[in-house]
Amino acid sequence: MTQRPWTDSHVHVVDFLQHRGDMGALAREMGEHGCTRAVAFGLPVKKHWARSEPEKPTYYLDDNAPCHYHSLTDVVLLDAVDELERAGIRVAPLASGFAPTDRLAGEHLEHLWERSERWAGVGEVMLRHDDLTDLTAGETPTADHIAMDVVADFCRDKNVPLLVHHDSSSPGRPGRHEYVAELDRLLRRHPGTSVVWAHGGVSRRIDPRGQAEMLDELTRRHPRLHVDLSWVLLDRILDGGRLDDRWTDVLRRRPDRFVVGTDTVGRADMFADRARQIAVLLDCLGPVDAEYIATANAASLWFRE
Repeated sequence: MTQRPWTDSHVHVVDFLQHRGDMGALAREMGEHGCTRAVAFGLPVKKHWARSEPEKPTYYLDDNAPCHYHSLTDVVLLDAVDELERAGIRVAPLASGFAPTDRLAGEHLEHLWERSERWAGVGEVMLRHDDLTDLTAGETPTADHIAMDVVADFCRDKNVPLLVHHDSSSPGRPGRHEYVAELDRLLRRHPGTSVVWAHGGVSRRIDPRGQAEMLDELTRRHPRLHVDLSWVLLDRILDGGRLDDRWTDVLRRRPDRFVVGTDTVGRADMFADRARQIAVLLDCLGPVDAEYIATANAASLWFRE
């Protein structure tokens, strides 16, 4: 595999209990695998340890206890960013600690921007997210929710991208893409906002049948839509050392619309396997296309280059 510089466009500095990982160890793993920059954020939700559960959870799927929105994650992030940068990783921090169904989300973001000039964007906003949606109290967050109009307008006014997790379908309807229309409405209502779609609409239990073709069409219609190739999507599009032909075609047709990421959740030991998958993916592309997806697109979106 070719060792090339690349940007990890999807790094959580905390886990679902809001415990911050060892940023020094994470930075060392990044350096060993050629990653020189990171787009980093917290997690907008925190898992509750319920009285009914005998074991302490570490992940949102560990038990049936709920999750709740947790705004302190943005403060924790800024401290973690300093540690990563002291270790030699340049970081673009994103704000995420708000409920995406709250029409006052814009006020939260304004307060954050007043506190620091470091912010490079908003996200990862957790909208439809298979079991996490069911476990999080409150109404179902969707891309076309009225509160998301406020967030999208804020991003347009600040000229920063909006990173969203929004499943393209439900676990029970693989390949139906019944929720894509909600994202399409957000994009049509906010053509001046750059939106990055985390994992291209795929989650742990979302089967991405027809995903490449759907993304090809959606990126064609919306010139400011980008897609991050991260987490379980990497498992689905790579077969050993080979990139699925359908994805190869899409990436080569629009290399300026994709970025890569590990979706590390506060743990250095999660990084290496995803980094190796990303190296395989980039090796399957030509050098110019690989450069766009590895570094150039992230530099333009979050690092103002």
